[in-house]
Amino acid sequence: MNKNIRLAKKQDIPALCDIWKHCFSDSDEYIRRFYSKNFERINVLAYYLDDAPVSMVHLIDASIESADMHQNAKFIYATGTLPEHRKKGCMGELLEALTQNAEEEGYALFLKPSTPNLVSYYGKFGFAPDSAFQLITLSPEKALQLPFYDLSCEEYNRMREAAFSDIPHAKWDDAHIKWCIEENELFSGRTLGIEYENRDYFLLGYPEGNTLIIDETSLNAEQLKELSGFLCSIFNTESITAYLSDYSCEKGEKTISNLLYNSRISNPYINMILI
Repeated sequence: MNKNIRLAKKQDIPALCDIWKHCFSDSDEYIRRFYSKNFERINVLAYYLDDAPVSMVHLIDASIESADMHQNAKFIYATGTLPEHRKKGCMGELLEALTQNAEEEGYALFLKPSTPNLVSYYGKFGFAPDSAFQLITLSPEKALQLPFYDLSCEEYNRMREAAFSDIPHAKWDDAHIKWCIEENELFSGRTLGIEYENRDYFLLGYPEGNTLIIDETSLNAEQLKELSGFLCSIFNTESITAYLSDYSCEKGEKTISNLLYNSRISNPYINMILI
């Protein structure tokens, strides 16, 4: 069989959908929606056998920023191989091609491993844990009454960049932020601006049972604790689980690390990665 590694084309989408369906638990409707809304803005590096894709890596453009440095980057998302072609080195060849290109072109790669055992797998290709963030849980305290409002993707991204400009962080374009907000809305989530102590803060979260899951916010751990009752009242929940940068929360109940490759900027805050 003839093998080839290249970027997928639009006509490959049905085959990519088939790989996705075999690797993840998403519905056909969700998979079609993902490619319909995102294919033009992302790249899919695929491993082909006789011109049919059997393994794939989705790549979403980003950059890693610090006070004095900028580096282009790509977020690795939704990697998968058809069951009958697993353990044959297809994904390994894709990652080797990708890391080689990253070194040649000077960009960084980052990903969030879906399971702990994948840390050692990606480590074989030079990916190392970095970019930690903290997971905290809170029970509601007094319910303050504060002004709040819904944010557009452009407003959210502007506030996000202003909030994180003093720390190393991953920067996204508005299209990616828009996708994350739409994903959040699928779970009855909201993207809010909150007026607190003469400042505006942002929050992206959704209810999961009786728990508010906060994927990202510019509020720090102490502020979240103070506002916990207020936030639970908005989302009709009884507790909060939040993912916070280790720059704003030194110690949580659990530390979660992303994996980076070829990054010139150490310990960047990376979020909005569809946790």
